[in-house]
Amino acid sequence: MTSKTEHGYLVLADISGYTSFIAATELEHAQEILSDLLETICVRIESLLTIHKLEGDAVFAYAPEAKIARGETILELVEITYAAFRDMQTNIKRATTCTCNACRNIPSLDLKFIVHHGDYVIQHVRDIKEMVGSDVNLAHRLLKNHVAEATGWKAYALFTEKSLEHMGMQVEDAFPQVEAYDHLGEVLTRNINLRDRYDEMLSLRQVVISDEEADFITEIDFPTPPPLTWEWLHDPVRRNQWGHGIVWSRGDRLKGRMGSGASNHCAHGKSVSTEVVLDWRPFDYATLESYQNGKLLMKETVSLISLPNGGTRCHFNLAMEIPLPQWIRRPITKILMTRFYKYDHSLREAARLAGEEMKSWRIREAEEPERV
Repeated sequence: MTSKTEHGYLVLADISGYTSFIAATELEHAQEILSDLLETICVRIESLLTIHKLEGDAVFAYAPEAKIARGETILELVEITYAAFRDMQTNIKRATTCTCNACRNIPSLDLKFIVHHGDYVIQHVRDIKEMVGSDVNLAHRLLKNHVAEATGWKAYALFTEKSLEHMGMQVEDAFPQVEAYDHLGEVLTRNINLRDRYDEMLSLRQVVISDEEADFITEIDFPTPPPLTWEWLHDPVRRNQWGHGIVWSRGDRLKGRMGSGASNHCAHGKSVSTEVVLDWRPFDYATLESYQNGKLLMKETVSLISLPNGGTRCHFNLAMEIPLPQWIRRPITKILMTRFYKYDHSLREAARLAGEEMKSWRIREAEEPERV
């Protein structure tokens, strides 16, 4: 058998309270509830990662490191998956009038994540694929940790220091914790309280440029799912591949990450462009304002819509800061965007590059090791 060692992200999403929930409730209703919650988790995770298998109350997924250029996308995927889990949990509870123990105890369930980066090999024995390696073992051992004991948190995301290094992130408000395991040694982890993060996401001010407010509106379909499309639109490294000579670089990152107040910069000739995030809702929409040499130029909202074919429709609304009536601003903006900035042309190039990359990954993922 020939198997190639891969390097990438290993992610476990584990439903907390599963064992006690099953033991104290009616099995039929309990399984229906857990199936709905696991399906919700899987739908979110597989938009970016490959699900290796379900492990009872956990979902084990992975992605080669080269597939994800912007490491922060992993963190954002974890957060929106948790938000979807909480929303589904609430919807199930509200929709039922059943008074059985299973339905009453839905709020007792929660979700935690383990994120690690390392080496792995996918073995193919008969019709069974199995992922093996010391880093795979470590990711699973980290499910038994001391985060809840040290913090009292019921829902959290545990990132190993190694995973954050490969993501290129320093999460400033994360809780540090050292775990130790036989034969694996000590592991430094950084942990995020997902319940607090969920409440923060709900309370954030929404800023959206509507169709009525926009001076220029355009749409383009990407062949990639929302998380990867999000990367191609917002990661400076990817944007520089389709920006036709415009070179973006990272600016401020509040608390070490993207969000309201974060920025990117671009210097070309005597001009300096800066974009500042006003509203950041990963894989859903983002609103930014753009400055040129310190002067506000425009505001823009890009919204992402999942398509039945697995792709993403991107809807762009731009509002220019020109002191003229809208009926004059709109034709001026259209000329600027289409002829001067070649906005649509650049976006089509981004969609093409994203599609080519996705094809290469599909070919790679379809290749299987030799059978034993």
